[in-house]
Amino acid sequence: MNHSTAGRIGAHVRWGRTPDRRAATEPARKAAASRWVAEVRAEFPDLDDATVQLLADSRRRAHMTRIARLPRRRKSAA
Repeated sequence: MNHSTAGRIGAHVRWGRTPDRRAATEPARKAAASRWVAEVRAEFPDLDDATVQLLADSRRRAHMTRIARLPRRRKSAA
């Protein structure tokens, strides 16, 4: 069994035991969101919370768009 198959099995086992996926991933989502807010606050410390959130959301979306445009890796014939 290769690493990819083992990882896929592990993921299915993990999510097969998790009734509330949203709650299970909440800490990671909060940590990721705080990264963008911290980045904006460091650059613009005097902005109000609503504006900081708006800028942080835009930076996150820009990051995700860059990731989406990266070339996909092809699976090797194993």
